[in-house]
Amino acid sequence: MFRRKKLVLVATTLLCVLLSGGFAVAATKEMPDRSADEAASLTNNAVASATGHRYAEAIDLLKRAIALQPELYVAHYNLGCVYEMEKNYDLAIEAFKKTLLINPNFTDAHHHLGVSYNKTERYAEALECFTRALQLQPERTDSLCEVGFTYSMLGRDQEAVNSLKEAIRIKPDSGEAHNNLGVAYYKLGQLTDAIASLEQAHRLEPESPDVYQNLGSAYADAGRPKDAITAYDQALRLTTDTPAILNNMGLIYCSLGEFDRAIEFLQRAISVKPGMAQAHYNLGYVFGKAGRYKQAILSYNQALLLKPDFAEAHSNLAIIYIRRGERALALQQYTLLKAIDYDLAQKLFAVIYKDKILNVGGM
Repeated sequence: MFRRKKLVLVATTLLCVLLSGGFAVAATKEMPDRSADEAASLTNNAVASATGHRYAEAIDLLKRAIALQPELYVAHYNLGCVYEMEKNYDLAIEAFKKTLLINPNFTDAHHHLGVSYNKTERYAEALECFTRALQLQPERTDSLCEVGFTYSMLGRDQEAVNSLKEAIRIKPDSGEAHNNLGVAYYKLGQLTDAIASLEQAHRLEPESPDVYQNLGSAYADAGRPKDAITAYDQALRLTTDTPAILNNMGLIYCSLGEFDRAIEFLQRAISVKPGMAQAHYNLGYVFGKAGRYKQAILSYNQALLLKPDFAEAHSNLAIIYIRRGERALALQQYTLLKAIDYDLAQKLFAVIYKDKILNVGGM
């Protein structure tokens, strides 16, 4: 079996909308003293620094503002946004929580707290945040998109579809919503609907590498390899070499019998991400299909070095040994496989001793 990484469901854009200087000034009117003015000024300067990607400077300014005015919730919120931009999600979560302790009805903070929870795979907590954001602002499309993403991560794909349809009803030109809807349909096995949604996402966001990547996966599963190659090529044009895309390109070229091209893409995937056991496994598969058994053995062993419980790699490696007439080595793989996937091990045993009736249950 050849393995391909499935679609990547793209969450909402993580560029935070930092609060404006006007918002901070409004807070000073509630606390008309010198420290409040200074805290507001520091917060405004931090926004400018963050906009210019000077994140360390922004963080320092916001921390100084908070030291002067601990209840200045916009400073806590902006600090969370900067941490989110830096992909320091644990600190972002802490900052957004502090924001909400001061101002529990701040919709943006609920939303971005949910985003940070999603990025740390805390999906149940994320869903609570987006639900609260939508209670405060029912037609907030970015929160609806995130709810769709979160439902999908929780395996609640039909609910994801419903949420994303609602986002599209409110904002029909949201490429993000159409993309995520396509992925939700894909996970439900509704390929026709998935492709229609992803193609609409592409029309709305023609330069999105994520949309191209998702289209490539959907086309591949729909039996449209040429379209998949075109989509993946466009994704690679718009971004750096992505191991998942390179791996999937290897799959498609292998399915077309173009083994040299398949090997080329899989080796590129491995050069970018040497620890990608799946790519090593797939490379072993292609080498095996091409009759290059020695290289197949090396690739399968590398996959197993990275992932010792990789059941299919044990099975396929054993089959290569059988083709080389090395039954003893195949039996070694069977012994290892039996402790990982007993059903697959039984099938392998039947291959090793083809045309013989044996009771493998007691082995």
